Amino acid sequence: MLRIVALAGCAAALAPLARPVRRATALHSTAENVAQTQETSRDKVMTFSYDTERERKYAKPVYKGTGDGLGGDEGEYDVVVIGSGMGGLACGAMCAKYGESSIVLESHIKMGGSAHSFTHGHDGGKYSFEVGPSIFEGLDKPSLNPLRILLDILDSELPVETYQGLAYWVPTSNFDGTGPVRSWRFQLGDPEAPGGFYEALREHAQDGELAIKEFKALRARLKTLGGSTSAVSLLNLRQDAGFLATTAGSLPFVLSHPDVFADLPLTFDSLHKTVDQLVTEPFLRNFIDTMCIFCGFPAKGAMTAHMLYILERFFEPGCAYSVPKGGTENIARAIHRGGAQFGMDISLNTHVAEILVENGRAVGVKLKNGKIIRARKAVVSNATPFDTVKLLPAQDQLDPQMKGYTELKEWRGKVGTLPRK
Repeated sequence: MLRIVALAGCAAALAPLARPVRRATALHSTAENVAQTQETSRDKVMTFSYDTERERKYAKPVYKGTGDGLGGDEGEYDVVVIGSGMGGLACGAMCAKYGESSIVLESHIKMGGSAHSFTHGHDGGKYSFEVGPSIFEGLDKPSLNPLRILLDILDSELPVETYQGLAYWVPTSNFDGTGPVRSWRFQLGDPEAPGGFYEALREHAQDGELAIKEFKALRARLKTLGGSTSAVSLLNLRQDAGFLATTAGSLPFVLSHPDVFADLPLTFDSLHKTVDQLVTEPFLRNFIDTMCIFCGFPAKGAMTAHMLYILERFFEPGCAYSVPKGGTENIARAIHRGGAQFGMDISLNTHVAEILVENGRAVGVKLKNGKIIRARKAVVSNATPFDTVKLLPAQDQLDPQMKGYTELKEWRGKVGTLPRK
């Protein structure tokens, strides 16, 4: 069986590693960079620019470019993971935690995927900006946040600062593009409390009472599914038959809320389908889109399961936003520290050129430098589906009789379409 798993994408100095990290050996000149629309080959496009400041007095003393990708040694592991985004690091660390030897292969010279920042100087000051998510909920203490659960399992600490709300700066106060700049605050916790969310809706929505009514209707529509987030962790959700096994712990909740079965199709569906049925007020619709950014999409494209957590947790007493000290790249470091203590390997500046398939099964990878790393049990890709499919052998090089041949062919045909379309 062809076993390729594509993962989704979600504050201290790097601790000494249990095994050495193979770092960059050479860097490409930034003069070779071209527009992504012109050429997207790994050799010509620098995916991350860690310091965009041209004035050297503001420059961030970090790496330039992304390396040449020629690192990496030959070896054999139970699990080979492509990409050191949050999903890839989590996979490698959890495999190591439970006794499977693992290695994470990262094409760039820093781990973390989109968990990076860039700096920019302005009026004599120097500012850092995150290129991915920068605030989280539930990292400050044990919670239902899957990332916090992962860190607790790995016994790895992530120091954070906490905040009780967010301030929004709205470019124009009117929805027709006119009006003065204004700000408003989204306060976590009880929405009916003084200064709470309902008060903000009354002040800033075009029709405050309608917005409150529609928001209550949305929460009511998803109430049963939302309750299930406390009965089973989002860490246990999956999109195959294994769903039944990993969510078995929710059985008591399911027995007392049998209507949850009718809503199960919503779990992995796009949230916008439910929002479009119930929410018309423009300010509230925009707010829901901003909350969905925690998942990486607006409502159209955000998995309903993710928003269930937000709709439940953000309005509970004691809820707080968490910002990792030192930036989100320290999340990657925390997961790495946790995995390294169990023997997880990581190899930076190591570009995977090809996924090796034998007898219908992924058995390892070939690196850009020509070396081979074998996988006894599985190859897991944390690269995008678009990049992952390019790493697989061409369809005409595979045995049409192998298990998964037809599914892979169909996947190749669909991979150009984004999930939200």
